[in-house]
Amino acid sequence: MAYDKQILSDLLREMEARREARSRLLTERRQEVYDRVPRIRQIDETLRGTAAAVLRAALETGDDPTAAVERLREQNLALQRERVRLLTEAGLPADFLDDKPDCPLCGDNGYVGAEPCTCLKTRYAKRLTEQLSTILPIADQNFEAFRLDYYSDVRDSRLGLSPRENMEANLDLCAEYAHHFSAHSPNLLLFGSAGLGKTFLSTCIAKTVSERGASVAYDTAIHVLGSYETVKFGGPDAAEAQHAIRKYEHADLLILDDLGTELATAFTTSVFYSLLNTRLMARRPMIINTNLQPNELEKRYSAAVASRLLGEFTHLRFFGEDIRQIKRRGGPRS
Repeated sequence: MAYDKQILSDLLREMEARREARSRLLTERRQEVYDRVPRIRQIDETLRGTAAAVLRAALETGDDPTAAVERLREQNLALQRERVRLLTEAGLPADFLDDKPDCPLCGDNGYVGAEPCTCLKTRYAKRLTEQLSTILPIADQNFEAFRLDYYSDVRDSRLGLSPRENMEANLDLCAEYAHHFSAHSPNLLLFGSAGLGKTFLSTCIAKTVSERGASVAYDTAIHVLGSYETVKFGGPDAAEAQHAIRKYEHADLLILDDLGTELATAFTTSVFYSLLNTRLMARRPMIINTNLQPNELEKRYSAAVASRLLGEFTHLRFFGEDIRQIKRRGGPRS
């Protein structure tokens, strides 16, 4: 999955700042200890210089360095034991002057070789989730909080299953999708009337996917297509809109909410087709939520758009009674 360069840059700067702060604290500690126990300064200076001196002497004389290295090891161990004793006698922990990075794997550099360290990946996932929380109520909306009791268990004679059975299947599929999301995940088209949980489940997916370290762009169709209009026709927010468009096109997962609520024009249809095609060609998964039925898509957009939505997406039907109406009546019947 692609990393957001700006987020990575911000995180690496923060890690560098922590390293520098830790280095300053360690320098202050050393000076304090050296002033109190000068012998520790002498030991540290000796430890820093003995390795090079012994190896250099061995090489100059042509001797086998093995014996010199063993003598050096014994001398260093003795000095380290003396150093620990002096620190302890001064009432300080034995590791008081040791550098203690938050991550021992990378030393808080963020990388192990050329690969991002686990600590950087964890920070990256946390930052993605924090950003997502500014636009979505992810603290309250998660798979565990999804309530199936809002859906009737009375079977629909036309479809052969009840709204609750249907939502159990949708819930399982969405949870599986989120927990195993990858660049090979399918595109999803969630369709059905308003108030049936499409946005809720999409938010649950967004939360879980971002927590796993994949970038998520989540927005309404009105805002997404409006960003393209702003860039096309200019305006004070053009730079911000261009930044948003980069996210729509390059995020690991794009979730487009409320498709069909935007003003349909030749321009928006063309832009929507281009966005679909760009992501499909790059194999970047999408989730689209709409109140439109599949047979209404071509009427509203175009045959090319409908072909992609009907042929390149896995369809999840939502049906039943508007949950908002049920809540207004006091909640589901027990």
